[in-house]
Amino acid sequence: MRISEIFYPSSLNELLELAASNPGIKLLAGGTELAGRQTSRALEFPEQIVSIARIPELRKTARSEQYVEVGSATTLSGLLSLSSGALPFPLPAAIHTIANGAVRNAATLGGNLCCKWRFMDLWPFLTCLDAQIELRSRHVSRWANLGHLCDEKGLPSVPNGAILTRVRIPVHEHNFVFQKKIGNSRFPSPETASFVCIADIDQNKIGTFKLIFAGEKALRNKDIENSLIGRRIPLTQKESQQVIEAYSEAFEKLTGHKSFQLDALVEESLSRLVPL
Repeated sequence: MRISEIFYPSSLNELLELAASNPGIKLLAGGTELAGRQTSRALEFPEQIVSIARIPELRKTARSEQYVEVGSATTLSGLLSLSSGALPFPLPAAIHTIANGAVRNAATLGGNLCCKWRFMDLWPFLTCLDAQIELRSRHVSRWANLGHLCDEKGLPSVPNGAILTRVRIPVHEHNFVFQKKIGNSRFPSPETASFVCIADIDQNKIGTFKLIFAGEKALRNKDIENSLIGRRIPLTQKESQQVIEAYSEAFEKLTGHKSFQLDALVEESLSRLVPL
């Protein structure tokens, strides 16, 4: 059995120094991803682990008129405990669908967003909300759109040597949100995925439109989204069919196969775009 070396930095600066001098070290907060992927009773751990769950800077929360800023080591239950209205509707409902209370007490926002083998539930939702992330290393600090964690092939892409420290979630509430999970809602697998469609409707016209379908790969097509801006709703049957076919072709190009579930979800989301 491997004996792991565990580090407990007490500050963010100490963590950044440690990560810079140990490039292969594994960051661990709640450990739900590591435990969830193993089937044996005796868990295997990486050779070097750094525990980040109790670093104060990674658990802070701040609020402005435009966004709520959350430390990456904040647990999912911690997000749900924020004051009413701190998170845009229906983000709390989306968090409630993740696993169970025991897992949400341990799982962190950063861990959910930085999974390297698939996209977890909050990535598509927060990406549609235009959330921003702070990526830090010993010498560099920068903010980027959350979509930065997805590469051109639709795969998770967490920059090497960078640590996600904070997430800025816009508090603007869109007047159309449709989301649905497919597959086992409690345990991520190759058959599970999250569908999120968010839009702003003004005077029976589409002002903004964002759609993401994400599991082991993520599909987002901004050309299709932009083509819908300014369209009157409800869409005609011909318009809806063109959008469904466009997403179907984009998904097949990305994955090499079709998804009738995606076709049905796109159709359902478009049918719900009705005048307010």
